[in-house]
Amino acid sequence: MELMIVISIVGILSFIAIPNFYAMLQKNKLRAGTMDIVSCLQEMKLRAIRENANVIAVFDVEANTYTAFLDNGEGAAFGNWTLDPSETIIKQGSLTKGINMYNCTFAKDIAGFNSRGFPAGNKIGSIYLKMNDRNFRRIVVNFSGNIRVQKSSNGKQWT
Repeated sequence: MELMIVISIVGILSFIAIPNFYAMLQKNKLRAGTMDIVSCLQEMKLRAIRENANVIAVFDVEANTYTAFLDNGEGAAFGNWTLDPSETIIKQGSLTKGINMYNCTFAKDIAGFNSRGFPAGNKIGSIYLKMNDRNFRRIVVNFSGNIRVQKSSNGKQWT
């Protein structure tokens, strides 16, 4: 009898805990994907200052990928905002399955930092990520080069 009561209690607790645990795993996955992009942007900013050159990131919204590179190629490749064979790739990444990069408000989906750590070419904007219809993140780069993350449960109201 006691064993049946213990099994019943464990079953009820599992029934309550497993959905909450799954939701927590989903939020952690979205947080990790967001932090990957934020760390890439921070590294870009530091490398731009250290190398005294523009560092550019190209975001591919359809493929959920991004590539950051040092835009200091020789000749016509210098400062052209495109990855040329002579330029160094700083970081390439793709988002984990289930995370969707659904919007990028940078002009032509290209972000960058100049040698002073400010957005290169005044390219400010945001990158929008979502995990499902209730977990959204927005990564914002402002005029001063500050990078911040905002959360939303509906994709419209950000905190």
